[in-house]
Amino acid sequence: MKPYFTLNKNIVLQQFNKVNKIADVVSYSSKTNPLVTPILEQNTNSMFSIHLQNELKNVKDKSRILFLSQAWNEEQITSLIQQGIRWFVVDNESDLEILEKILQSTDIKINLLLRLKLQERTLKTEKYYVFGMESKVINQKIKGLSNHNNIENLGIHFHRKTQNMAEWNLQYEIEEVIDPEVLKLITVLNIGGGLPCE
Repeated sequence: MKPYFTLNKNIVLQQFNKVNKIADVVSYSSKTNPLVTPILEQNTNSMFSIHLQNELKNVKDKSRILFLSQAWNEEQITSLIQQGIRWFVVDNESDLEILEKILQSTDIKINLLLRLKLQERTLKTEKYYVFGMESKVINQKIKGLSNHNNIENLGIHFHRKTQNMAEWNLQYEIEEVIDPEVLKLITVLNIGGGLPCE
């Protein structure tokens, strides 16, 4: 027997509004439940976090996509830009180098977030998960990219898998690893991983 779940549009919008009240911009991870994506796209100003190109079909307005790179190449980046995607999260130096090369040959402006590696202990596994670039690299790269002609908004993205709020002292963690002058250079600080829900 196939499981059956009812998706309630009103509850989706209520949950969105809870998060929207405490965030400047909300980005929904389309892979979580692709059926939620059209509801949010039609009824809210939500952005959509996309990890894979085959997920792009879930969002009609590509300008609302926050694309998280995963071992991409020049052809993929060019295709994403041609489709109207302007928000990118990059979590390693290799992907960043490829993106920078593409930006040298275009006058299109993008918004770029560099993924910061932060440690966290999850309740489930008691293991640390670390993805992204070291803070030393982030500090260096932000300084180098801050005056780039093709970058409209420059920022930092980090990810929280755990919903254990006792672990979250985000301001302290960021201030410990990101140089004060770098914090002045960024315009966006993006927290990935979702929020605890009722």
